[in-house]
Amino acid sequence: MTIQMGIIKVEIKIPELVKAVELFKQNNKKLFEVISSEIKSSVSNTLNQLLQTEMDLFLGQADQSKNKRNGFYEREFAIKNVGCVRIRMPRDRNKKFTSALVPKNEQIDSRLKEDLAVLHLAGISNRTLAMVSKRILGVKVSKDTVHKSLAVVEEKALEWLERDLTKKYWCLFIDGTNFKIQRRGSTEKEPTLVVVGIDENNHTSLLALQPGQKDDAASWGVVFEDLIKRGLKTEYVQIGVMDGLPGLEKKFKEYFNKSVTARCWVHAKTNALLKCAVRLREPFELLLNEVMFAQSESQARVKFSNLKKQMASDCQRAVSCIEKDLESLLAHYKFEKRFWRVLRTTNPIERVNKELKRRTKSMEGLGEKTLNILLAFTAMRLEYNWSLIPVDSNSINNLEQVRKQNQINDVLENLIH
Repeated sequence: MTIQMGIIKVEIKIPELVKAVELFKQNNKKLFEVISSEIKSSVSNTLNQLLQTEMDLFLGQADQSKNKRNGFYEREFAIKNVGCVRIRMPRDRNKKFTSALVPKNEQIDSRLKEDLAVLHLAGISNRTLAMVSKRILGVKVSKDTVHKSLAVVEEKALEWLERDLTKKYWCLFIDGTNFKIQRRGSTEKEPTLVVVGIDENNHTSLLALQPGQKDDAASWGVVFEDLIKRGLKTEYVQIGVMDGLPGLEKKFKEYFNKSVTARCWVHAKTNALLKCAVRLREPFELLLNEVMFAQSESQARVKFSNLKKQMASDCQRAVSCIEKDLESLLAHYKFEKRFWRVLRTTNPIERVNKELKRRTKSMEGLGEKTLNILLAFTAMRLEYNWSLIPVDSNSINNLEQVRKQNQINDVLENLIH
């Protein structure tokens, strides 16, 4: 029986198949080894025929009339879904022939390069990938090959970071993070400015990742201008959630004058606790959580008055830290209750930062180009996860209530014991 699969023809003899079934029943691992070997042999033969035809076409050109074949040399080439095959590369006497089918300095096909790039971006170091490449791909590749594989996905990744913003975003989360970047032989921490938005369907989306800029109000102004150039509609933005960077709220209002600004409770609480004596931090945090998780704005103000009454004499600096930003900390109460959980903090950006740092941890010598691709790759992965569930989902809010109650119970338990 003969089976034609595209340009590859496979011949199967029925009697031999019957014998093979009986043999492979005892060892199916051997079965797949034989199948792989047969497939590789067929692919190798087909590829060799194509290379010979490519040489024929080359020698048939008018300017190669005096050129002739000059044998061949053998080499290995890894093909996705096939493995490493042995091929014969034809040569000509004038050494003018260059194969377009199998490039001279390429060990693997371009699809495997994409796979290497994805594995590298997923957090596996180029050193580790080089070590296991023989087992995974069938051919050993160098660390440099793994690193260069990023170029395959670079263009698409960077295009995504600069994509047009066509949706209506009503909320923006704004925060910065730091990464170690290698420049001219030295490694320094450099900031990356991050903006995450919530669209009209209440799905989260990563809008901006700007590496290499200072985390100050002026640099954020450049980021806001870029967002607007890419199509962000300022009139739809109702709230900006951010940390306490000096001048940032004012700068945000310059570009989004119809919105309110909200302070991140996590940043505010951390700053306030640092101004408390160590022995007073636990009771202060418990009272502050009552403000943070109050069921209404009026209740939150009552809870803050209670905190101020009980802690002001011993934690005056901490209380003042919260009081000066109280209006921004309570800004989420201006929106529907189903959004309070997400609007209280810049957690969406913290999630981005966590993912980015987890992936950069295993990478040696992170350069600016690699960072840009990594940022885009991580952003697209998070974007997909965020697209599956809106921020006001009941399941998410229920989980938050459980987490909050467990946190309060833990504190009370510590106080009792």
